[in-house]
Amino acid sequence: MKDLILHSLKMRKVQTVSVTLSVALSVMALFALVLVYGGVQAGVQLNAERGGAQIMVVPTEAAADLSGEDLLFTGAPASYYLSEEAAAKVAATEGVTRSSAQFFGQTLDESCCSVDTASRLIGVDFTTDWTIRPFAHIDIPDHLAADEVIVGSGANGEVGQTIRLLNHEYKVVDKLEPTGSGLDLSILLDIDVVRDICGASDGLAYLWDKYGDPRGLVSCVLVDYEDEEDYNRLVIRLGNIDGVRVLERSSLVSEAQGQLETVFAILLGAGVLMLVTMLVQLFARFYSCVWDRKSELALYRAVGANRGQLRKLIGGEVGVIVAIGLVAGLVLGAVLYQVLVGMLQNGASFPFAGMPIGAMIGIAVAFIVAFALIAVAAVAVPLTQLGRLEPSLVMQQGDID
Repeated sequence: MKDLILHSLKMRKVQTVSVTLSVALSVMALFALVLVYGGVQAGVQLNAERGGAQIMVVPTEAAADLSGEDLLFTGAPASYYLSEEAAAKVAATEGVTRSSAQFFGQTLDESCCSVDTASRLIGVDFTTDWTIRPFAHIDIPDHLAADEVIVGSGANGEVGQTIRLLNHEYKVVDKLEPTGSGLDLSILLDIDVVRDICGASDGLAYLWDKYGDPRGLVSCVLVDYEDEEDYNRLVIRLGNIDGVRVLERSSLVSEAQGQLETVFAILLGAGVLMLVTMLVQLFARFYSCVWDRKSELALYRAVGANRGQLRKLIGGEVGVIVAIGLVAGLVLGAVLYQVLVGMLQNGASFPFAGMPIGAMIGIAVAFIVAFALIAVAAVAVPLTQLGRLEPSLVMQQGDID
């Protein structure tokens, strides 16, 4: 039976290849789409649940050049700064329950440091921080030593290793869990250490000519609050501070999810069209095959094949086509997923948290089951037709060549 199935498929190369390709492309598109959508949703949820800061206060210049989603979700640090006096005003604003400042340093690469990918140097005030700690594996002290760093999940370095940054050696004391944001490719130090590093950099001197001594500057202030009823008034109060722009997590989350749903709807529509095309091809291929091949099938019956064996023949053909298409589609879908993730992280303002391997395997299994059921549905009628095929009738009609 195996040889007969393979021979039958080989004799119908064009039909076999076209239907297999249709299955593979449908699976590829839908599998990659589901993985990307799940990753973005997980990133948004992760940031909402564990990111901590409900409000980010940034320099007006930064907000003018970068979107709120860039700054809040993807952690796109910009070389714009506020004075510590402005940060103190933010912290002292009525309704603010806690605040923490960060200082964005320069972008590092392998030309200056032992890093493979561009990593941002970020100074964190750990005495007041509550946004980094949920992703840490250690109890972060209020001050990291001058030669200690914490790295993001995607940055170079493992706990206990030493990395080189700007001609200095630093010990990695912790590697954060994935955050789904630009923090994953960041290197964190004590805020004063980053200020000193940047202040000593000749390449950044133009910034300090503009903003002043970096030891008196911050890049952003993360803000939290408790009184929901006072929230709108708090945003207004913060917005009245000169030189700052207020970014609200709740509104940006809603906007990001709205954009995501629109993109997903478009992609889902394309995926469904491909799925319908696949179903039509499967149905047409196997609906017509019984009567188009009735002479061949009647001959099999005449030499002793029963109806069950003929059903196995037709079912085996569709099984091989769908199996090959599924395997190829899942592999290509995983590749497309990686490409889309790279494009998303480089060019879009969505947080992204990669799905666990177990979840990806579960989705792949679900696709296998779903497409197996689709294949059965597509050949249900042709398999029923086989029950009405009588060799004697075919022979009387003279259809056997």
